[in-house]
Amino acid sequence: MSNTTAIRIENLHKHFGWRKSKRVQAVKNLNLEVAAGQVYGFLGPNGAGKTTTIRVLLDLIRPSQGDVYLFGKHVQREREVLSRVGSLVEGASFYDFLSGRRNLEIFALTSNLDLPRARFDEVLKLVDMEARSVRRVKGYSTGMKQRLGIAAAMLTDPDLLILDEPANGLDPQGISEIRALVRRLADQYGKTIFLSSHQLGEVEQVCDRVAIVNKGELVREGRVADLVTAKAQFRIRANPVERAMAVIDGHWTTTPQAGSDDALLVDVADGETPLVVKRLVDNNIQVYEVSPHRQSLEDYFLSVTEGENSHVG
Repeated sequence: MSNTTAIRIENLHKHFGWRKSKRVQAVKNLNLEVAAGQVYGFLGPNGAGKTTTIRVLLDLIRPSQGDVYLFGKHVQREREVLSRVGSLVEGASFYDFLSGRRNLEIFALTSNLDLPRARFDEVLKLVDMEARSVRRVKGYSTGMKQRLGIAAAMLTDPDLLILDEPANGLDPQGISEIRALVRRLADQYGKTIFLSSHQLGEVEQVCDRVAIVNKGELVREGRVADLVTAKAQFRIRANPVERAMAVIDGHWTTTPQAGSDDALLVDVADGETPLVVKRLVDNNIQVYEVSPHRQSLEDYFLSVTEGENSHVG
């Protein structure tokens, strides 16, 4: 399964509205490929087209143009492939007055799933909800509801799991638990996880690859490790920092480091760091520290979306 393609999106367009003058282009010429067995992050600002793309993947809405394949099968023409997909989209919703287990049983009945009792036990154990499954959902925390939602998505033992904001509204402990669960589903159970999230720090820790979309278009795609090291930067502590920036600006791009009064970030090519330091020293600027700076996924995200409406959602 690791050598197959779980998701392939070809030239996907989706617009809303009949008249050309009033059309909203939600997705524009999107091409994407996700290998099976990966945890794949799907990121973008609010209104970037993430939820629309997910709805097309699940055949909840039809594309205006383009094709979507899951495990090599066309979603619209071979809908049976959707039996290999589980999803948690726009949060988990349950009957508060029933237990977690009973909610799963009702979900199975309404989905025409004939499952043995043991399967409910398996998915509840998988998401660490066995002991709490007899309690009413009314008393569940947000994290417990999200885990129960993932349990519902896992009932059919799908090969692909599509999760839309699974850590939304969770505290740090809940976020950490969801992160560990997602990684376990991929590493131990061989699931492909397609994950949309605004928790960029968590995405950086859990995803193998990410795609960043903005205004309906793909702007970057690649391994997380490659994206966050794509820009060679050094952190330099110097005094006076304002004059240090003036001295080297024009030769190298400099940026004050947020939260520091005496540090700046310098974009440098390989081997140029000694030249930067020499220029500072020659201009009687005191240099206290020079160290490589690794940008975060959030830094990278903001740089490629140019800060325009860049709140991720």
